[in-house]
Amino acid sequence: MDNPKNPDVRGVKKKEIYELFPNCDILLKRITLAPPITRCLAPHSWLACYFLEKLKIFNTHYMGIIKKLKS
Repeated sequence: MDNPKNPDVRGVKKKEIYELFPNCDILLKRITLAPPITRCLAPHSWLACYFLEKLKIFNTHYMGIIKKLKS
């Protein structure tokens, strides 16, 4: 996601990741509950943060494995 407080941080969508790494096998998983939600909710309930993170709908970051395909 873009960071409104830091113009040097720009979100990269899943499609862009695939375009940046052609001819690669890519496995992406959404992780990290959106930081603004976490900042508001965590002081009150870690358990709520845990369950929201498991739903994946509010997760904003990808972790991935990118392997170059053999030619």
